[in-house]
Amino acid sequence: MGRSSYAYLAIAIVAAFFVAGCETVPKKFREEVSGISSKVDTLESRVEGVESKQAEVERTTSQQAQALEEIKAEKERVIKTNFEARPKHGKSREHMKEIQVCLKNAGFYKGEVDGVKGKGTKRAIKEFQTANGLKSDGKVGPKTWELLSKYASGSAAASAVNPAAEGADTK
Repeated sequence: MGRSSYAYLAIAIVAAFFVAGCETVPKKFREEVSGISSKVDTLESRVEGVESKQAEVERTTSQQAQALEEIKAEKERVIKTNFEARPKHGKSREHMKEIQVCLKNAGFYKGEVDGVKGKGTKRAIKEFQTANGLKSDGKVGPKTWELLSKYASGSAAASAVNPAAEGADTK
């Protein structure tokens, strides 16, 4: 039964006794009806409190979801802006050298940093992408660059993701 059904039931019981005449209703029964009515009021009050808390939780959840979407959109905007603001990789030797340095620092590239996107460089890019859960296409797009650029300084070389490089001699 819904909460309003209990209220109607209590009112109906009370009304029935009043119609039949208050003098004929035993005192104990009137007290029971009054107790039931009091309990119904208490339950209605509790349900209203729960509904109020539920509405508050839903508002908070909605606000948090909106904030999360805004953060995700900002992150994507920053990544896209940073990627678009810099010259496209692969268009010049200098850019390819930068990629090769990052790959070398990450432990994926063993060849000479010459700025030429040869088989070794392309293989290293694909291995880096695979190791980082990216589409292994051998192209340095925004997602690949976001991860690869962390190795530009060489300071990230210690945390390289290439398991094959872990046992390599670093002298």
